[in-house]
Amino acid sequence: MLKVNLFFDESGKNGDSIKTMGSLMIPEKVYNCSEIINFNKRLQENEFKLHWTQYNGGRKESEIYKEIIDTFSKYLSLCEFNVIRYDYPPDINKNKLDRMIYSKIPERVMYGLLRYQGKGINIHADIYVEDATMYNTIKLHETICDDMNRQSLYRGTNFTIDNFKYKHKNEEIGVEFTDVILGIIRNIIDNNNASKRAINKNLLIVEFLKNKEFNKFLRNVKFFEWNYSNSLTKVDFSDYINIFLSGQEEWISYLTNKN
Repeated sequence: MLKVNLFFDESGKNGDSIKTMGSLMIPEKVYNCSEIINFNKRLQENEFKLHWTQYNGGRKESEIYKEIIDTFSKYLSLCEFNVIRYDYPPDINKNKLDRMIYSKIPERVMYGLLRYQGKGINIHADIYVEDATMYNTIKLHETICDDMNRQSLYRGTNFTIDNFKYKHKNEEIGVEFTDVILGIIRNIIDNNNASKRAINKNLLIVEFLKNKEFNKFLRNVKFFEWNYSNSLTKVDFSDYINIFLSGQEEWISYLTNKN
């Protein structure tokens, strides 16, 4: 049996041009290793906080982000990430659509991490989601476990959702790392150098991508786009990464000098 943790979060909403929901799968034995347990302890003791949207280039901020990326990167070959970028017409009934999005997309991104594991593997998963009003309103904690377990039986896939837990901001390092990855993905897609904050984030992302394991992990993200249609479009996220890096002088300089 393989025991895994699924961490879910979102980045962007309402009028934002880039809206994403994503889930990170980490095997339980990886998540319980001493380095990650120590990060969780430090986070819960308020030694540091992670707010990607507020990152502005401070030295202490950049150091903790680099430490987290470098530490998790040791284990990312054993992890998977699934993300859906979604959009919809501006004249749609927003209330009804939100309820659909917040119930179906979380299920879809998490189910996508479990369905291709092979017939001979028995997987048990715990789900961790950042606490938010909409999830409580639609009772995601009550529906998603039952819905996913029914999907597993119906499709003959060998996984079971055991538990669902809400986590507050800066309470669970797996949820926070998921939020950071989604923030990085949004910045890469946006490819914006119009503000000092955006430039500082881009420079930090370039530093992250110098880590070969993280670079490989991000390029292998299962990335889908949904535009209010009856299907998802799978996109090679490497295309977004290459376009982003092609405009970053720091990356070009790195390539020039690394040999």
